[in-house]
Amino acid sequence: MDKGTIPINKDFELEYRYYDKDSNFKYFNRRFEIYVLEKKTLKKNYVMHMDNTNPHEIMPTVHKASTGGKKYDFGVTTLNWNDIKIKLADYIVSELGERERENIKKAISKLNSPKL
Repeated sequence: MDKGTIPINKDFELEYRYYDKDSNFKYFNRRFEIYVLEKKTLKKNYVMHMDNTNPHEIMPTVHKASTGGKKYDFGVTTLNWNDIKIKLADYIVSELGERERENIKKAISKLNSPKL
């Protein structure tokens, strides 16, 4: 399993987890989770995450803490990892604010494709 953190700014970070290859996951070949966390002194606060925990769905889904866990689907228009990263960046910007767009883009550009 690959996991690590990528700082967005001094208050937020991305935490990713890429699990070992699993034949149940058709397109990405493995399960993955990407979390957006707010850094606090005692613990980290959950903001949102993207995952593909359901092996029967091809596209990953986004879960936001502010909406009570409601899912936001990416749709079936693309399975290109770069397009998915752009869409994820838009979701994160909607949560953290427009002025963080460049920091979010830099952090997301460091994510590797889960297909590798």
